[in-house]
Amino acid sequence: MSKLMRIMTDSPLGGNMYIENVSLLVVALLVSAAFGTVMMLVYWMCHDTLTYNQRFNVTLMMLTMASTILLALIQNNPAFSLGALGALSICRIRTNTRDPRDLGFVFWALAIGISSALGAFAIGLMGTVAMSAVMLIIGRPRQKKDVLTMVVRGEKEQIDRVQEVFNETPGSEIQSKSVFSDSFEVVYDLKVPKEEEEKLMILFNSMDGISGVNVLAPETKVA
Repeated sequence: MSKLMRIMTDSPLGGNMYIENVSLLVVALLVSAAFGTVMMLVYWMCHDTLTYNQRFNVTLMMLTMASTILLALIQNNPAFSLGALGALSICRIRTNTRDPRDLGFVFWALAIGISSALGAFAIGLMGTVAMSAVMLIIGRPRQKKDVLTMVVRGEKEQIDRVQEVFNETPGSEIQSKSVFSDSFEVVYDLKVPKEEEEKLMILFNSMDGISGVNVLAPETKVA
């Protein structure tokens, strides 16, 4: 522990250490893993069930560790750096990110790996704390109110009556309306308690000429 503290306090921000032996490499990898674990936790907290990708989260840790190892190999050798640049130039990544923020997490992972490999642990620590604070404050998904989607189908003559019921229901908003030669279909978003939802279903099912009433649960749309 004293050796690690000495490495971190050799300079105001670190960055003067080159990995010259196995022990320094182990220290750099442990620091990368620690900061990467924090990043993975922040990634998990900033995504909901529709946008969270566990495999991508694991990939972020892989990028963190791999960038540390790559920088340890390159260090300050120009020949190694040119060789690594040529090797990486033939790699093409065509994976589409599910969330635009994922690209920022990729750069965060690379920054952690580079700072750890250069011994700039203070920069890595401050950057991880700052990024975590920013993402947890403004990057977390907003809590959405439960919105149910109700679809009513029936004979064309009943459309006015159905719409009248929805208009008298607070928290209802029409999403689409389809009218055919002898039938109709309306889709409404509802912000009502479960009891009111059940009352609406019973009411519509008791009407003559109504052929179907469907309710879609929240979060059924794919982001």
